Amino acid sequence: MSDASEQREREAARLTRHEGLGGLEMLAARYRDHAYALHTHPTWVFGVVVAGVEKLRIGRRQHLAPAGSIIIVNPEEPHDGEKGAPAGWAYRTCYPDAALMAEIAEDLGQPRLPMFSEGIVEAPELAWAFVKAHRLAGKLEQEAAMLMVLRELASRFGDRKVRDRASDGGETARRFRLYGELIAEDLSAGFDLARLAATAGVTRFQVIRDFHRAAGMTPGQYLRDRRIRAASALIKTDMPLAEIAAATGFADQSHLTRVFKAIKGLAPGAWRAAA
Repeated sequence: MSDASEQREREAARLTRHEGLGGLEMLAARYRDHAYALHTHPTWVFGVVVAGVEKLRIGRRQHLAPAGSIIIVNPEEPHDGEKGAPAGWAYRTCYPDAALMAEIAEDLGQPRLPMFSEGIVEAPELAWAFVKAHRLAGKLEQEAAMLMVLRELASRFGDRKVRDRASDGGETARRFRLYGELIAEDLSAGFDLARLAATAGVTRFQVIRDFHRAAGMTPGQYLRDRRIRAASALIKTDMPLAEIAAATGFADQSHLTRVFKAIKGLAPGAWRAAA
């Protein structure tokens, strides 16, 4: 067997979208050597490990998630992922947005969107229901099954806890907004700590502390994360990948491809095909 064929046997990923669930993205993947770089999503992440073991950080906590584990990540919560055993892991995940979670919260009579304090939960029957819903081919059947599973997850494990990201009277949050606005103005621009520090009138050391406290990431990790988010949106258009790379601050298309796969688990072309 060739190296390329062996790699295909070891790793595979497929992304689908369900329009009846607001374009809900659903990923089915098997990884042996792939490792996700630290990143965030504007959505929730719910997943079930169906084989092997995943090792991952969620927020500031490290976890081992064996087969049957349910993984839950809140919006904007930094996380990564890699194999937790030599054979790697396989899992199924979905990424519901705020509109879908608001619909679920309303049905549960909850005044706010559910948040989750536990990144890994054990509920074998619910895990199996999630996998079954994820696998369903019929659009209506899948829509109903996935809605009920997400509702059950929110009902049983959502605590609507507000995470305290700053305890300095909001100054960290205020400065962090300034950093984010500067970065968002032009993702293709070069950034260094001095430029970020100048926009908030603080030292470079304070910038590092602010990112750690507000985002759980380094400034470089945050910048990479935002560039990939912007690239993900542009990939859904007809814009050439080389132009997307230039517009979002990557050296070239190859650089975009390497970083995109490290965060998304698929190459940009495969992501575009699913869209």
